[in-house]
Amino acid sequence: MMKSKLNILLFSMMAFAGLNFVACSDDDLKETIFDTTDYPLDRTSYSFPLDSFLKAEFLEPYNLRFIYRLEDIGSDMNYNLVPTEYEKSVKMAVLAKYLWYDVYKEVGGSRFLKTYTPHIIHLIGSPAYNPSSGTMKLGEAEGGLKITLYRCNGLDETNIDQVNEFYFKTMHHEFGHILHQNIIIPTAFVDISNGRYNPLNWQETHDSIALSQGFMLQYAANGKEDDWVELLANYVVRSDEEWAGMLNTAYYEWEEDSIQMQPAAYERLVNKPGVNMDSIGYRTFKDLNSASGGLAEMGVIRKKIKRDENDRPILDENGSIQYILAEDDGGDGVDGKAILEKKLGMLREWLLTNFQLDLDELHYNVQNRQYVMGTDGRSYVYDANGKPINKLVQPSQSNPEITVMDSLLNQVNRFKDLQK
Repeated sequence: MMKSKLNILLFSMMAFAGLNFVACSDDDLKETIFDTTDYPLDRTSYSFPLDSFLKAEFLEPYNLRFIYRLEDIGSDMNYNLVPTEYEKSVKMAVLAKYLWYDVYKEVGGSRFLKTYTPHIIHLIGSPAYNPSSGTMKLGEAEGGLKITLYRCNGLDETNIDQVNEFYFKTMHHEFGHILHQNIIIPTAFVDISNGRYNPLNWQETHDSIALSQGFMLQYAANGKEDDWVELLANYVVRSDEEWAGMLNTAYYEWEEDSIQMQPAAYERLVNKPGVNMDSIGYRTFKDLNSASGGLAEMGVIRKKIKRDENDRPILDENGSIQYILAEDDGGDGVDGKAILEKKLGMLREWLLTNFQLDLDELHYNVQNRQYVMGTDGRSYVYDANGKPINKLVQPSQSNPEITVMDSLLNQVNRFKDLQK
């Protein structure tokens, strides 16, 4: 009897669920309570060209709202923030398309980009400082739907290193978060550095030491997710020379130390042309007890030197100082270079398997857009100082009378003809 009652109850619940399903069919839905009207842009508005560009290049193809007017409801009210200047917003918009969206579209295809794109990009003009930790927030991703970029009023397209450090490395970083929120990070990757993450005091781990521990700069030591996306972002935007320099830094053991000397003399020493700055390291991180005209105690990060029992440097047969590696006596046994290369291999396989994205193609696509490259698309063209040449300020191939950046800005300027 009990079994019959249960069957009747189950049947009734299924029938009720079926009735609910039918009642919720699209044909029976009433009109939405929200305003879905597509309002035309104001042709008399000063911002009409940019608004038209954003609609044509982001909203219509990707359903992405590119917000450059500061929205307090969508901002972190814990910071004192200011809006992004209109001219800087224009530059950020065209660069976002050129150095980010067009790259992923070319390498991954429109379907990939439409599937994983955020739905909001919000520009903030000022930095977001955290006085308690002494850090500056460059960007954030919220639930795979929104990316916020700070410090946009500082954009300077003539300095490609700054463009990458403050904006496009951040964009790739935050987009990487969106990707791993859809496909989880491999467990084997997490196991590599498990136990060495430092979420509370990562900012106290200097870049060179972080590299020697197998982290892509200090912020990667914050946790597995940031470890993953920092690897992606840095590999994509950095030149081959920069990447090789970081791996070289990771190959050595590093230490914190202090020296006493005249501040001006120290600055002349470390800024002298040709001085080997060891990629990331050997830099002042603090100026302690500086007295006017006197000695200052300078904190430095430097390679560990092989020393004898009397603490004197051990020289090789050519009289050069020898440095400690992970596998040497005095090393900690952590080969940062090998770890980074292993992690990069995992990232490369993960992107290709899950998203059909070729990481190296992504890297060189970005490199060819930000630097002047040879015909093979793999070799850099260098200036007189041995630095890769910033392509944005070079003549455009389509019109040598203007720069590449000017040609990008013309994508917005073309809408001026439609203004009243």
